[in-house]
Amino acid sequence: MTRPNPVKRIIKRSLQHVAARMGPHTRSHGSPRLLILMYHRILPAEDPRSRLEEPGMVVTPESFRQHLETVKQYFETVKLSDWLARKSDGQPLPDRACAITFDDGWADNYEFAYPVLQQLGVPATLFLVSDMLGTKQMFWPERLARLVTAIADKHPRDWSHPTLDWLRTTQTGSPFSAKAPTREQLSDLIASIKTLPDQEIHQRLDQIEALPGLAPDGHTASLLSWEQVKEMSDSGLVEMGSHTCRHIRLNAKTTEEVLQQEIIDSKKTIERHIGKSINSFCFPNGDYSPQALAMVKQHYACAVTTRSGWNTSTTDNYQLRRAGIHEDIASDRTAFLARLSGWI
Repeated sequence: MTRPNPVKRIIKRSLQHVAARMGPHTRSHGSPRLLILMYHRILPAEDPRSRLEEPGMVVTPESFRQHLETVKQYFETVKLSDWLARKSDGQPLPDRACAITFDDGWADNYEFAYPVLQQLGVPATLFLVSDMLGTKQMFWPERLARLVTAIADKHPRDWSHPTLDWLRTTQTGSPFSAKAPTREQLSDLIASIKTLPDQEIHQRLDQIEALPGLAPDGHTASLLSWEQVKEMSDSGLVEMGSHTCRHIRLNAKTTEEVLQQEIIDSKKTIERHIGKSINSFCFPNGDYSPQALAMVKQHYACAVTTRSGWNTSTTDNYQLRRAGIHEDIASDRTAFLARLSGWI
């Protein structure tokens, strides 16, 4: 593994200090601004689930609490839907507002994030993959991470099996060996495989898991149960939004039929389970075609993307920007504030 350049590290840290002290979160703008933070998983560093997750997906509960405490010092924390409703009605908006969002619907959002949200009184929006909740289904990156880790741990010689050729040819960085892949290697592998359609990835993983002895051991559900979703929704602190039915990327290759299923049916499913309407949508992987965007506009009041940046009162409600937050770039207050600034 390449060691970080100490000079670059010092320069970056110096820039973080400047951004933390002088970023847009420190001053009035004269017009309303909305910062939307994007989280995925909240897991303790020692939790076994962290080993199988990409570094860019995880924040520890301690860091998450620090983030929220810091946000409350600089922003008015709001529900995403409330800020947009106030904007639509022409009501006054705070100079600096911040909305917390979570993608996918991970069980650890209930275990570790929800208690912190309750204790600090900070609202949030959870974007749910409706057809996977309450099941033991896994997103393909999680399936892949479990699979390659299990092979390295228990069957390293099986890397030569022809069914795994596509993993070796798409992989970047150091080749897999008897040693379990690092989280960084897993992240590189996942990024390279994203060029394939979701359905094809799942089919190829099915083929590998069908080989004798290669399927990973059973696991507990990774995603929320509907009972947990209902409890959080009923609290009034956490609102729900749609992140499609199966986390299918809504790009130009997605058929009209699939678009309808992922965008419209997911809304119906979530509303049926929580007993109230939902009006926000989150594009999987930040991908969307003009057709997908048009359909979302017909059925929702807003949608969030993965584009980085702050939002103003003139930002398109269906192409809202967010700041992605994870442990590697926001493990302390200075790094977190620098991330919010958008400069670092």
